[in-house]
Amino acid sequence: MHALEFDPIHDELVVNSPLNNAILTFRGGAKGEEPPVRVIMGPHTQIQSTAYNGNDKMALDPVNGEIYIGVATSGGKGKGVILVFDRTATGDVAPKRMLGGPDTGFDFPIFRKGGDFPHMAIDPKRNLLFVSVGGVISAFDRTASGNAKPKFVIKGPQTLLLGEGAVRITEAGWIVAGCERTSVCAYNVNESGNVAPHWRVPVAKIAGVGLGGQLTLDPIHKELIVPNGGRNIVMTFSWPEIFDTPAPAASN
Repeated sequence: MHALEFDPIHDELVVNSPLNNAILTFRGGAKGEEPPVRVIMGPHTQIQSTAYNGNDKMALDPVNGEIYIGVATSGGKGKGVILVFDRTATGDVAPKRMLGGPDTGFDFPIFRKGGDFPHMAIDPKRNLLFVSVGGVISAFDRTASGNAKPKFVIKGPQTLLLGEGAVRITEAGWIVAGCERTSVCAYNVNESGNVAPHWRVPVAKIAGVGLGGQLTLDPIHKELIVPNGGRNIVMTFSWPEIFDTPAPAASN
């Protein structure tokens, strides 16, 4: 299990199971040896892993009732696809949408230690899907499918993006992602290209350890939560600006 999402609307926990090529949904109050309420698994799902930790990233959109997962194509290296399922789907079901093809710019898995599959985040307010992999953040229409082009892309040396950690989006319009391998940066959703981050939390400089897992946000307490699995540490930083300050319109 490499990804977990809580659905506050339906009080459910959604996790992926890379070794079983499955997506499991549990009651929010599940405990002990309790079976899932729904399981997405089987050949029609097209969920498949590789020797490089395939399908180890997942995202949930509780507002629109969808689950997203990135998988390698049957050919193996590179050019992966993102599968989208209904939240309530169960059994050996086909995805409702598939996003992939040369125009998407997808080139995953990246074959390095542990592989590199995309982090994803859905922004229901702006109807966007964000895909982060290999130091590039691409934004698509939320319902994009097939060989769709991104609406905009954030990449380049000024971004400091190196593909570490998850990507998240705040209601105020800030894209939050791992950067420099040791920091977390915030980017304006209204800007694209080789843009510098507006804010940066130097995690390693403050706490002595860098990122080592999927960062998340706590909008209620206006905090950034960063794990480091290698050290068994969870770090919490107060970051009210990304929740309270609306992202300004693009300068040009």
